[in-house]
Amino acid sequence: MRTTGKARLIPRLRSSVEGYLFIAPAFAVIFLFGIFPVAFIVYVSLYQWRIRQGRFLGAGNYTEIFGSLENLAILVLAVAALFVAGFLLGRGRERPARTARAAGFGLLGLALVAMVFILASIWQTGDRDMLASIQVTLWYSIGTVPVQLALGLLLAVLLNRKFRGRQAFRALSILPYIVPTVASAAVFERLFSLRPESFANLTLGLFGAHPLQWLREPKGILQLIFGFSAPAGPGAIGAYWGSWTTGPSLALVSIMFYNYWVFVGYYALIFSNGLAGIPKQLYEAAALDGAGRATTFFRITVPLLSPTTYFLSLLGVIGTFKSFNSIYILRNAGNGGTTDPVSVYIFFTFFRNSRFGYAAALSLVLLAIVVTLTLVQRRAMERHVFYG
Repeated sequence: MRTTGKARLIPRLRSSVEGYLFIAPAFAVIFLFGIFPVAFIVYVSLYQWRIRQGRFLGAGNYTEIFGSLENLAILVLAVAALFVAGFLLGRGRERPARTARAAGFGLLGLALVAMVFILASIWQTGDRDMLASIQVTLWYSIGTVPVQLALGLLLAVLLNRKFRGRQAFRALSILPYIVPTVASAAVFERLFSLRPESFANLTLGLFGAHPLQWLREPKGILQLIFGFSAPAGPGAIGAYWGSWTTGPSLALVSIMFYNYWVFVGYYALIFSNGLAGIPKQLYEAAALDGAGRATTFFRITVPLLSPTTYFLSLLGVIGTFKSFNSIYILRNAGNGGTTDPVSVYIFFTFFRNSRFGYAAALSLVLLAIVVTLTLVQRRAMERHVFYG
């Protein structure tokens, strides 16, 4: 029996060793370029690091970001309460019980109220520039991802029809995404120059409008269109949340236009692949039942494209939070930093101010925000994704 046991153990052990040897190269790459850099950033964030490692600060960098550790703790608890509320309000496709719904809505309201007060407190006692860069990033994400999804889907549906020159139009639609970012951003900067003879201002002149400063304009888009201005408001709460009422700056909206130009064609290409996977028999059956184009679009096309929509929305949100190249090229010092997202702020903190430890702490905060938003987005959209 012992001989038989050893005879069985040696092949199993050999198989396990072979398996680990096969995954060793992939694990080494993940460790060197994924796990180790994150662990090292955590280590750097605990020190006052300028060229050389300085004194140990512990949570000092995070205290500077959030104003106090109490603010950070309350913010973490508020985010955790949001997740618990989402779990209580619905699990999969099942309707939650009345008690669970009441508890979920209660936790949701409590978490939102806590975030209203704590973000205002961070604005007053913490790193205001960091919070302003997060605000810019959120505006950038809100203003680009939904529009790109809608325009990309519309363009994909149009290019999916049979007409002469369809392949040429597909190639032209993806061309801005293929062109190097530096070259396309430089061309776009000339088109949206503040000069009266620029393309954007000449286009406005056709409608009798005055020239705008575009990439140099720090005023919010709502302030320019409707005359809104940030209310003074009582205390830190009014000062912080009043800054949201003017909307994103015109300079940031101009960069959003560049984003549409570059990524709509890419989104259309991905949506076209999704459209190719929808069985034609479904449209034929809908036509026999008398369904119109709008009905088939919203009842067949949109639901069956939900996996593609989910993938692109997830990719878009993550991409806007780590976007750097195009924004750095198109930014203008005259707009008062109203186009600087978190990535640009971290870059300036690291290279210009040489505050390596503080920049590492900011990077971890950005990582936590991206992971949180990804989990929230997954929770919110998973019940609307159909893989059948």
